[in-house]
Amino acid sequence: MGEPGRFPYDAGLHPGGYTTRHWTIRQLAGLGDASDTNARFRYLLDRGETGLSLAFDLPTQMGLDPDDPAAAGEVGRAGASIATVDDFAAVFEGIPLDHISVSFTINATAPMILAMWIVAAQESGVDPAALRGTLQNEMLKEHLARHAVVFDLDHSFRFSLDVIEHCVRHLPKVNPISISGGHAREAGATRPLEVALAIADAEQYLDGMIARGFTVDEVAAQFSFIFGSHLEILAEAAKFRAARRIYATRMRDRYGARDAKSMKLRAQVNTFGSALAVQEPLNNIARTTVQAISAVLGGVQSLHVCSFDEAVQTPGELAARIALRIQQILLHETDLARHVDPLGGSAVLERLVDEVEAEALSWLDRIEQRGGLLAALRGGWLSGEIDDMAFHDRGPVVGVADAAESEHERALLREQRKSGVAAGRRRPFSRVECPDQLAAVSAAAEAGHNVLPALVEAARARASIQQMCTAVARGIGHPAGQASPAHA
Repeated sequence: MGEPGRFPYDAGLHPGGYTTRHWTIRQLAGLGDASDTNARFRYLLDRGETGLSLAFDLPTQMGLDPDDPAAAGEVGRAGASIATVDDFAAVFEGIPLDHISVSFTINATAPMILAMWIVAAQESGVDPAALRGTLQNEMLKEHLARHAVVFDLDHSFRFSLDVIEHCVRHLPKVNPISISGGHAREAGATRPLEVALAIADAEQYLDGMIARGFTVDEVAAQFSFIFGSHLEILAEAAKFRAARRIYATRMRDRYGARDAKSMKLRAQVNTFGSALAVQEPLNNIARTTVQAISAVLGGVQSLHVCSFDEAVQTPGELAARIALRIQQILLHETDLARHVDPLGGSAVLERLVDEVEAEALSWLDRIEQRGGLLAALRGGWLSGEIDDMAFHDRGPVVGVADAAESEHERALLREQRKSGVAAGRRRPFSRVECPDQLAAVSAAAEAGHNVLPALVEAARARASIQQMCTAVARGIGHPAGQASPAHA
């Protein structure tokens, strides 16, 4: 292995590791309406969270207003319901937007959410250039693995590039994309394919930005990545090292990057929800702790730990607090952060890194032979490969087949559900008509211009997320896709 802070960064991005810079503690939160989510954010910040992460409900992700009949049953259920910039501002009431880093788990409607973030900042007296955080904005993985899409593949890719371009030009502290391999892994992909897809995604977006006239060093420094962390501690730690090594090498040799920031793969990691079990849910605390340890040993920059009740519901307060405490215990009560590279020199780790790297590079060659990631997605080959992988047996899961849930655990989950908000119902709101601003959105989409400037003005005029999506769809000449929330 290399040395921490030196190319190819397999042993870590910083010379001092966590001894000089801790990972960011994030807990994904979002439930009910804006006021519910604001209360959860304050609850987590008061207990030591160092970065916010906002989850959106499925109607918001799919560009539906909360009073649309197609949104029935899903409003506020899996995240916050955001229809207009006023909802967005209410989520951050009392939380200065220039003092906290925020990660937005949003993809198909990322341009609309970015427009609202900009307007909310301006109206609160904050210069948008001071905003810090990350937009997921990763439509290639949506079309491959998760399928929460609004527009077709090519237009989805174009609008992701619009977000990247706007942030590179105007929002220097915002990561405009969180490039994902983890979602494909949740869908069934193997560990090496998870790495390969993240690298292939990054290169596809980078190629798109180069085609728009940008250089690699103008863009890549603002790229971020999102991976998952599973239960095999050493293999998962090796995965992150292999990913950094492959990325740094390809960015230097394939793209001619010269800025060290362009070669550093910065990773937000979520513990995998697919590893959780409904039965004996308290066992999930042990599972997520193990997953978090593997991420920390892998040297990641930001971490979210799933709550023990996430297999059945939006996290309740107790479960969210325990998930937060897991990170704090690892950081402050163990010695994981007291050594720069605690696994450095391990022969087992080096062998695992080499194995993941070799297989990931093989996948990258196969993707390139099929014309690149966009072509591989259009042909359906990658989806078929992942579907086949998903049929492999996960192996034994403790407490699932042979244990009855105790009355104490059932009571605990019932209490957790009471602590949540009533979700799913349609939510009325006052729709504002702003035909001029929406016409400008359609015109920008039709002309092939970046849609962000027009979306910002539409958001300022209080256009809703569905109005903005419809205006974009009108401009590109087809209706916005409204996939069934249950299917998506």
